[in-house]
Amino acid sequence: MKDFFHTKSFKVLLVSIFVLLGLLLYTSSVGSSLTANLLGFLSAPMQKISTGVVANAAALGEDLTRSADELAAENQALKEEIQQLREQLVDYYEIKQENEQYKTVLELKEENQDFQMLPATVIGRDPNDVFYGFSIDQGSLNGVSVNDPVITGDGVVGWVSEVYATSSQVTTLFSPSTKIGAMAKESRDTGVTGCDITLADQGLIQLGYLTTDNSVKAGDMITTTGLSGMYPKDLLIGTVTEVQYEDNGVSQYALVEPFVDIKNVRDVFVLTDFEGKGEIAITEQDQDAEASPSPSPSPSASPSPSPEGE
Repeated sequence: MKDFFHTKSFKVLLVSIFVLLGLLLYTSSVGSSLTANLLGFLSAPMQKISTGVVANAAALGEDLTRSADELAAENQALKEEIQQLREQLVDYYEIKQENEQYKTVLELKEENQDFQMLPATVIGRDPNDVFYGFSIDQGSLNGVSVNDPVITGDGVVGWVSEVYATSSQVTTLFSPSTKIGAMAKESRDTGVTGCDITLADQGLIQLGYLTTDNSVKAGDMITTTGLSGMYPKDLLIGTVTEVQYEDNGVSQYALVEPFVDIKNVRDVFVLTDFEGKGEIAITEQDQDAEASPSPSPSPSASPSPSPEGE
């Protein structure tokens, strides 16, 4: 025990006691301002924290005391605002689509002043239709008729095969029932388009009835001839991918890739009227045949069939 009074720890404790006694004597002589300042310095941060906690608790208390009716009214107001925003978004997309369609109409009108075009939107596809037919949102009330051509700014899509009051059914280029008189613009060789289930699956059509001495080649552009009066002249159809011989080894046909992505097309135009609609054009060969005399057919003779142009 005696050794403790001689240790370093005892000496430090003794010095600390004297320092504290000195501070007490000093503060008692100069007043309590120093002590108050020291306590204020130490307590200020705690006061700020406690004040914030009290304020947040008060705000939370106000939220908890709000009635269920007020919360329900606020929730309904938010739902209505969300619905309005959704409707505005739908209007935006409709206006955007219409602007794109009108732009295409103007471009086609500049090149074809006689075209009367009706914008239409694809509203349904039959998943069982292997020829990719579809329905559109325009019908007889809008001036659509059976056999009206259906196109886009890129080219021919098909034709109107059925018409209802407010909708119509479109048969595409891929259907075997679609026959269009067509011509290769570079060589001016003519033929008739056709298709089958195999070609439709590949996204191709066929330009048949080509003669063996034709000059059609891969890369040639195919357009309508306009001879039947069902389609105007020079509508784009597609591009030749290759030329092959028919099974008979006499005539040839060309495989054509349509310019329009028919399987995925969404917006189209119905050609309700154009110059020469319904009129069968007379070719130079027909004019020469009419100008030259020909023997009268025998009573038993019957006209020979010719390929369906359109």
